[in-house]
Amino acid sequence: MSAPNTVQNDLESEYEALLSFMYLSPVGIVRSNKSGFVDMMNPLAAQLLMPLVKGGNIQNIFDSLASVAPELRNLVASFKAERGPVCENHRVFVTPAKDDAVVLSCSIIKVSADVLMMVLTDISRQVAAERRARQTESWLAGIYTSVNDFAVFTLDAQGCIDSWNPSVERLTGFDEAEVIGRMLSRFYADDEIVLHRLPEHIALTRDEGWHVEEFWCETKAGRRYWGQVLVAVLREEEGNVSGYSVVLRDITERKVHGDNLARLLTTDHLTGVTNRAHFFEIAESEVARAERHGRALSLVMLDADHFKRINDTAGHQAGDEVLKRIADEAKALLRMSDIVARLGGEEFVLLLPSTTAGEAMVVAERLRVAVERAFIETAAGQLNATISLGVASLGDAIPTLQDLLAAADRALYDAKQAGRNCVRGGIVESEGVAFSASEEGKTART
Repeated sequence: MSAPNTVQNDLESEYEALLSFMYLSPVGIVRSNKSGFVDMMNPLAAQLLMPLVKGGNIQNIFDSLASVAPELRNLVASFKAERGPVCENHRVFVTPAKDDAVVLSCSIIKVSADVLMMVLTDISRQVAAERRARQTESWLAGIYTSVNDFAVFTLDAQGCIDSWNPSVERLTGFDEAEVIGRMLSRFYADDEIVLHRLPEHIALTRDEGWHVEEFWCETKAGRRYWGQVLVAVLREEEGNVSGYSVVLRDITERKVHGDNLARLLTTDHLTGVTNRAHFFEIAESEVARAERHGRALSLVMLDADHFKRINDTAGHQAGDEVLKRIADEAKALLRMSDIVARLGGEEFVLLLPSTTAGEAMVVAERLRVAVERAFIETAAGQLNATISLGVASLGDAIPTLQDLLAAADRALYDAKQAGRNCVRGGIVESEGVAFSASEEGKTART
């Protein structure tokens, strides 16, 4: 008669031990079902998630993280094994990606068919240290490079070149008369001359004391090389900016070797587009740039319609081919300054600098049509696919990246509710832009 009581006592002891472990754990722990509904959470997890949830009432972990990590729900939904790691050390940017950003590392383990354990760790300091290390590496590389690899000169307070020495001609081929009084763009390759780059480079230098940027340059003879420009402020005794010192370096060889590593760190392995973590770093910079210069910035969120059905009927390899084709159509459609990224699963995002809501709707519609018309070759035969898209633009009502993503996600939901294979956005009607105005949108974005 005592056996059932013994078993019950053992279960209660194990449950108490689990609770003690969770509450005393140095990391945040959340237990939920596969739909995200929380049944257990330790205090540290609640503390880490507090910036995302008003009033601290967390019922569904995926809903709570939707504004900063909408792909987590898809990652869990696409994980078919009964148990195992869904994701490990997935970075979630809770606040903007600056030096004092709040960044969480998220790991999700599927314990059983309907039980998930999520582990959250604050890695904000680590991410900030990585960013500072990258900046420091640029400076150290400049110090250790031989003199034949770089040119040193100065700019006046307006950003015009006001000094010259033989190192400039040795690197660039331009003599003194060809550079004095000109801007840094004198050394840019033609396809790298963007109107906002130089003023922004100087503005960042004034704010931070120094700034580093890399881009394609071109010598007088027409040889392209990957240049790194380090600009530092020169100040008078009163503290006013008198000019800038500049180091221009040819780091082409280092770029060739570094590109492979960078590609691994920043690119989605399946589709070749930007991965989620790198997207958030780029997007935060673009939002800051748009705010600083008063320019438009739009975002398009999209995913493949009925993607689970494709996987179930044609197989996962066919599903992969569909995702790759969507990414290829997006890359073919966008400008060099635009970004296409895979957030996870079948969900993608387009970041469109200097693009209004109306112009973004035109771009989204073009992509929708391109995907709809595409014949996708797979091992299971030729497939057709469609996508749904949601558009949002930065503005007074949508001032941050998180707001932008949330607005685009709501518009994507509207597109799905409207029957899929369509584009939705909440601002376009007020601009009077129709899909038939595609050439107008193209001109405005060129």
